This record gives sequence, C-alpha cells and structure tokens, in this order.
Amino acid sequence: MAKITFEVDNKQLNIVLTILKNLKMGLIKNLKVEEKPVVQNEEKASSSICTNSRYISKEEFKARLKKQR
Repeated sequence: MAKITFEVDNKQLNIVLTILKNLKMGLIKNLKVEEKPVVQNEEKASSSICTNSRYISKEEFKARLKKQR
C-alpha cells in the first residue's frame, strides 16, 4: 500500500480535509491528521528607553528644558 504525505498550512487545512473526505468511498483507506501547534513569536514591548531613538522621553525633554533655563 502506498502512502502520500501532505504539508498544509493551518489556514488551508479545512479545505484540504474537505476535498479528501469528498473523494470516492473506498478510494482512501485511512486518513490521519497530525496537527502541529502553531508557534507564534510575540514581540514583547521593552520598558527600557532606547537611546538611539529619534525622539526623547517626556522626562528627558523636561530635564533638558530645565538645563537651558
């Protein structure tokens, strides 16, 4: 017996499964789905102030104003 393996995006999984299930009865003996969990990289906002930034923080701006006076 031959095996066919598909790699499908999670977005398209339901469409592919629907197509395979609608094939003729007896054409496919066994249908297995191995869903792998989607790894999402969440960017965490850093609380530190970036010194290479184009803009300065509110506190630093006030400190510079006080120095100029």
